[in-house]
Amino acid sequence: MAQNLSIDAADERRQVQRNRSGAIAAARRHTQHVRYFKLGIIIGSAAGIGLLFAVTFFDPFSNVPSNVSIASASLNGTKITMELPRLSGFRKDGKPYQVRARSGVQDIRTPKIIELSEVEARIQVENENTVNVIAPWGVFDSGADSMKMFTQTRAETITMKSTSGYTVILRSADINLKSGDLVSPDKVIVLMPSGTIAADAVQVGDGGKIVTFNGNVTSLFKSADAESTTEAK
Repeated sequence: MAQNLSIDAADERRQVQRNRSGAIAAARRHTQHVRYFKLGIIIGSAAGIGLLFAVTFFDPFSNVPSNVSIASASLNGTKITMELPRLSGFRKDGKPYQVRARSGVQDIRTPKIIELSEVEARIQVENENTVNVIAPWGVFDSGADSMKMFTQTRAETITMKSTSGYTVILRSADINLKSGDLVSPDKVIVLMPSGTIAADAVQVGDGGKIVTFNGNVTSLFKSADAESTTEAK
């Protein structure tokens, strides 16, 4: 009788060991499955990101606005450097405008913004007149059809010359290319055949029909006999 009990106890221990070994093996298989699943997620994510960068790298012009043409381009990190960028469009009244620059930089993370250097713009205005703008620096926003022109040193200026005979010298200018409106919070000088106007700031609205000078405004105009002048403040 004692011998039978000993045999039964031994069988029970062997069964427990077999169950334990099976549970350990099942746990190991589960751990491996989880590990492979996590690895698959990591590989899939890396492949997706790699594909995104590959598309950007091999097609660096995909984010360039449709109305912008360039001579050549190079990619450095997330920034595209453009040589001789040129953009064109039409104002609300149908009159054309063109902007060109020596170079431009576009970050693929903000594709609507292009930073420009040595900017030249040609904008057709009322009565078939044309305004030619020269600025050392500019930022073009294709989403808003706007151009911000600015200077970085005191020696730099922005010059706007009209075929009607006036010249405007500025330090900065925000231009809405669609409407033709302009805002400058900095000093401005307007040179005309009949005289000059200087002010601390200027606003041009209604497509160029309304000009408002702000701050310390001074003007100097030639009199009718062209020999004397009249000054106003």
